Amino acid sequence: MRLKHRRLIRPLFDRNRRDVHSLAVGCVRLIYRRASREEAGADAPVQVGFAVGRGVRKAVTRNRLKRIMREVYRVHQHLLVDLFSQRPDALTVMVLFRGNPKQGRACIPRDLPEALRRLARRLSASSPPENRP
Repeated sequence: MRLKHRRLIRPLFDRNRRDVHSLAVGCVRLIYRRASREEAGADAPVQVGFAVGRGVRKAVTRNRLKRIMREVYRVHQHLLVDLFSQRPDALTVMVLFRGNPKQGRACIPRDLPEALRRLARRLSASSPPENRP
């Protein structure tokens, strides 16, 4: 379920792509893209990566914030996994922390679940892409 391959991460940050979307809630920003299961190359319907901005200077603090984000996502992952387990496509998501590191402990558990709910609503409203040969 972890987003590890460069071939899947790089398109998320390509500004010229039209199939990449983002969603921001408080101190969290989600960058996501639907891809075919073959392109994703894994059996996981959702692949997620976590990153903290360069503004957080200390590695200890960056790693702590990533651990918090991973745990909050783990508890609320059913929102996206249930949605994509029955669909023919997969979802790649990058969760970015863009806030004050001193308030990260308080804002991540509040903002990340709301961002996941909004993303699930947005993706359930849109239809899955057609399989192209």
